[in-house]
Amino acid sequence: MRFNSVRRYVSVLFVLTLFLTGPLTQQVYSAPSQQTTPFLDAAWYRENLIKAADLWNGGLDGQSGMGTYQDDFNGFFHVNMDREWNQLPMRSSTSVVQSRGIYMNVEAYRVAGPEEGARFLKAVNQGVDFLLANFKDSELGGFYWEVSPNGSVVTDMKQGYGNVHPLLALTHAYSITHNPDHLAAALEQYEVIKQHFLDPNYPGAILPGFSRDFSEIMGVNNIDTFTHWFEDLLALYDVTEGAQHDEIVDMITLHGNFLTQYLYHDQEGFTDRGYMAYNYDEEWQPSQMPYSRETQWSGALQASTGHNIELAFLLSRAVERGFNLEWLEVGDKLIKFCLEYAIDPTTGGMLYEVTDYDGQPLEGNPDNDLYIYWAQAETARALLHYTVARNMDYVAQFKAVEMLFNQYMTDQEYGGLYHALDAKHDLEPSNPNKGDVWKTNYHYSMFFVEVLRLAEQYPERIDELNATYVPAAS
Repeated sequence: MRFNSVRRYVSVLFVLTLFLTGPLTQQVYSAPSQQTTPFLDAAWYRENLIKAADLWNGGLDGQSGMGTYQDDFNGFFHVNMDREWNQLPMRSSTSVVQSRGIYMNVEAYRVAGPEEGARFLKAVNQGVDFLLANFKDSELGGFYWEVSPNGSVVTDMKQGYGNVHPLLALTHAYSITHNPDHLAAALEQYEVIKQHFLDPNYPGAILPGFSRDFSEIMGVNNIDTFTHWFEDLLALYDVTEGAQHDEIVDMITLHGNFLTQYLYHDQEGFTDRGYMAYNYDEEWQPSQMPYSRETQWSGALQASTGHNIELAFLLSRAVERGFNLEWLEVGDKLIKFCLEYAIDPTTGGMLYEVTDYDGQPLEGNPDNDLYIYWAQAETARALLHYTVARNMDYVAQFKAVEMLFNQYMTDQEYGGLYHALDAKHDLEPSNPNKGDVWKTNYHYSMFFVEVLRLAEQYPERIDELNATYVPAAS
């Protein structure tokens, strides 16, 4: 009886805290006003990053959401949730989702601080414990693709996408826990990727995946696994020392050069814009297989504009760390391609997250009329970054996509992002559910964290933009 009373007290306290500090209903949620706020309202982003993490972890009552704040939480993030953050049935989850749940809580802790963010640190440690105990193949190395809520292996393949994400989660976890076991696990996975996933025939490339024992390649060469591997390396750069750090520097140089000199292609007939394909053949040339929805992620011809703009950001972040300044030329060209063909100039949103190699919509793609959530986050992050860190004039484009993201893509009643908005029907949201194995709080957190980093590291540039920014007429 006493335990239940304490639990009820904690739940009531949690809900009261969210009500007082967070926009969880239509009456209390408010996106940053385009008319009354400066160019960048960093305080708003800080507050709402924390609120979003609480919604994902505990829902509206502290006891729903991913289940993170429940007393019996075992470290498994239950991401299948309806619009109001209530759990939906979930047979299994992937190493990607588990890793992104860890990452989200790392960033929430980093922003909230040790005193306010203790609940996020607890979630990180529990999430890492579950990841290492159940997703990791202790016998053969690497991470399984899919396990059940009780930790039983459902799919034992070593998918590339599912092996680079645990490395990111473990690296970021170490950055706040300072637990040497977390760093050791990260470096162990780094060695697994070096040994099995790096293409021996094309230095700088990473293979798509394997069977459990790494004897059979599974999947098609793609930019997705490469993008997140490059992201991993930048995270490792920040936490390693000595000879290990020197090796990471060499690895970033290798992959950055492969990205800019081999994977990137100018659009035919132009020298100022270009693309990364999503799918590549065995020689790492852009796929020429005709597009179909069924083969979109498994071999079809497409330029991945969402990843283009994400990679433009990552290249610039590498340059900030001291890497090749010439990489920025490719970053500029990738953004130019997206602005010319994929980004709607009226809304600022990325309407076409994939196109052909000339930037045209792909016939038969059912997403052609949709603004997909993750592509908007990456567009906003990259345009803001290049505006602040690179002194580019993307102010109008950023403010447009910022409004789309915070006022339309975000559920104004219950918080969190919709999956997509319908461009042909007044930006009506599509699937209202908050989460599933393909949609978590990762891209949202990435965008908000970059806002706060830029505000801290480039205060003079932010002051300049705040002073000169003139809101568009409503």
